[in-house]
Amino acid sequence: MNKINTYFLAEKQESLVFMVVGALAIIVSIYFWLVINSRFYNGVGWPFLFIALIQLTIGSLIYLRSPSDAKRVNTFAENNPKNIRALEIPRMEKVMRSFIVYRYAETALILIGLYMFLTGFDGGFVKGLGIGLIIQSGLMLLADAFAEHRGHWYLDFLKSNYS
Repeated sequence: MNKINTYFLAEKQESLVFMVVGALAIIVSIYFWLVINSRFYNGVGWPFLFIALIQLTIGSLIYLRSPSDAKRVNTFAENNPKNIRALEIPRMEKVMRSFIVYRYAETALILIGLYMFLTGFDGGFVKGLGIGLIIQSGLMLLADAFAEHRGHWYLDFLKSNYS
């Protein structure tokens, strides 16, 4: 398997994990609301749900898009390698810049969650919101760290072979 296919296969596999985590978070949030039904766990359920919807959406889009992306880049490599330099490298540079924004946003949500947990005073709901934000934002940060590492590897490969 060539390195282009390796990159997009790994992207597709991680997006599947992202979707599974999102689906599990939705199930857990429903369990918290319907079975446990305490202020703390009701609070945890909301960030679980909202961030899970992001995980499912992004995971699904990447999962569905990866095969066509791999085909497109392989076609560039076989038929017109200049398109990798003109199109794929700039696309990946933009993606890599996006990871910086995501890292700041996810870190901010973790800090907000920590603040909510430490200062929550309402019998647990705000503390639950805080823990939910910490957990889900931490998972997003971890997944994006893997994706960013893979993206650096792929971009370095493209630059060293097609620039």
